[in-house]
Amino acid sequence: MVPKMKNITTFDFTSLNQYKKIFCLVSGGIDSTYLFEMIKQSIDLSKIFPTNCFNPFESSTTLNTIKQNTNFISIKPDSEYNYGQILKNAFLNLPKSFQMRKYSKKVFECCYYIKHKAFMNNPIFSESNSVVISGIKYNDGMQRRMFLKSLIDGKERSKGVKILNFPTFYHIHKNGQNYCYPFRDYLNKDLPVDIVAELRNTYPNLTHSGCSICPVLLRFEKRILKSKEPFDLIRLNTSIEYAKRLNVYHIYK
Repeated sequence: MVPKMKNITTFDFTSLNQYKKIFCLVSGGIDSTYLFEMIKQSIDLSKIFPTNCFNPFESSTTLNTIKQNTNFISIKPDSEYNYGQILKNAFLNLPKSFQMRKYSKKVFECCYYIKHKAFMNNPIFSESNSVVISGIKYNDGMQRRMFLKSLIDGKERSKGVKILNFPTFYHIHKNGQNYCYPFRDYLNKDLPVDIVAELRNTYPNLTHSGCSICPVLLRFEKRILKSKEPFDLIRLNTSIEYAKRLNVYHIYK
């Protein structure tokens, strides 16, 4: 456990003590690992359940370390998915995505089937007196930004998403899961370098997480090339090669 980790959010982590079970979504990436460590130093460890949705396109030595936690939960679909076909279908929707005036992640169903569906259908996350910790941030994308802003002012920016008792860090989703968003007010894209360095004392190989192959990367290819983030560039190159094999790779000006 990282000792005396600094709280860079406006959220009071000790307030989570009100819950019997705390499901902390972990990917092995920097943001979720930080939240996991903050919760560990603030809450009775027996209440904390690091939780990951199985994804064959992700690998992380940091996640492998977190998996050693006795309360670790891995969520898998009830039936076997054809992950290869799900990914292929998503890439085949690249032309459709570029034709859209406003980008929507819903055009690519891989995240829904691989990351979300199994989790949302599992009844344990709807248990009373429980909470699910999400690591989404303001600068993770426009849709997430709009949602987090709604937690503050209560405005309905996404159809059907109504925020009650705002401002709040919490939102009860339609299937009954009570979510908490500690990064609601954190406006920077990345965590401070000193925080990342401190985390790497426990997780030496800590880096950002994400699928090794992803159609969304091609949708924002120019932005990724401009940012020159090494992790994203590697994933982008892999995704380009796959898109070329499917004959759906184009440079859009």
